[in-house]
Amino acid sequence: MPHPLLKFRLLLSVLLLFSGSPDGLGAEKRVLIVANAAAEPYSQVIAGFKEQLAERHVEAAFTELAVPQLSAGSSALAAEITANKPDLILAVGGEASELAAHSSTTVPIVATLILKNTLFETANMTGVSLTYPLATQIQWLKKFFPEQKRIAILFNPAENTKTIQDLNKETERAGLELTAIPVETPKQLPYALEQLAKEVEILLSIPDEVAMSPKTAKEVLLASFRNRVPLIGLSDNWVKSGALYALSWDYADLGRQCGLQAQQLLNGVSVQKVPYETPRKVVYTINSKIAEHMNIAIPDSLLKNAKLIFE
Repeated sequence: MPHPLLKFRLLLSVLLLFSGSPDGLGAEKRVLIVANAAAEPYSQVIAGFKEQLAERHVEAAFTELAVPQLSAGSSALAAEITANKPDLILAVGGEASELAAHSSTTVPIVATLILKNTLFETANMTGVSLTYPLATQIQWLKKFFPEQKRIAILFNPAENTKTIQDLNKETERAGLELTAIPVETPKQLPYALEQLAKEVEILLSIPDEVAMSPKTAKEVLLASFRNRVPLIGLSDNWVKSGALYALSWDYADLGRQCGLQAQQLLNGVSVQKVPYETPRKVVYTINSKIAEHMNIAIPDSLLKNAKLIFE
């Protein structure tokens, strides 16, 4: 008959073998969260992320940092990574994502609230981009403008030539006419904006550090207003400032989407097998004053389902 001590050891081994979460993650995971700031919408992303992991029974201990706390930049974050030994990093915002990419080449990173998809070329990074697919953008443009055909876009060739090539294919497929107006330097912007008076019905914006940036926003919005050419903006702030509408984001859902990716990584799936994604939920904001100024009738169904309406 087995000795009582031997029986106890066997029982303990069995318990250890079969213990752990329903998803098989075992011991509590350490997650380091780095955000651009301790404010909205970052907090909504983080809350959604935590909720998703909790719903999937992922046991995790969280350490949260904001970029302003990391006065020494990537070296400070690298020190935090060394001290905390996280199993995963959630980076929320462009600055936070770049810091994370420079601070570790081994810890899996899930990043979001970033517009530059080139960041996802980092070997240990995946996440959810803020940029909607061009097909999605054109689909929603046609919902707001079912009759209009002539679209203009301002772009810096050094930055967005490939995007314009792809957009040409999408607009042609949708039966739209695209006029791509190059802006190589800020000095060329006034001349480019003069083209809005020449048979252009809609001005579509894409992220562009020369043609469509915080530095050029006022000039672009003013030209849109004066020429009564509605601008499809880049964010809620653009709509608040005078764009007709913009595709926006459900920040909590972005966090939950990141949570699903994080679960795979914490389960041992490699970052290379978890490609970055675009937002799965489309929301939008509208400026009703601009619609009135430009005599644009927005369907009630679009007004009813808007995330936010600026009046």
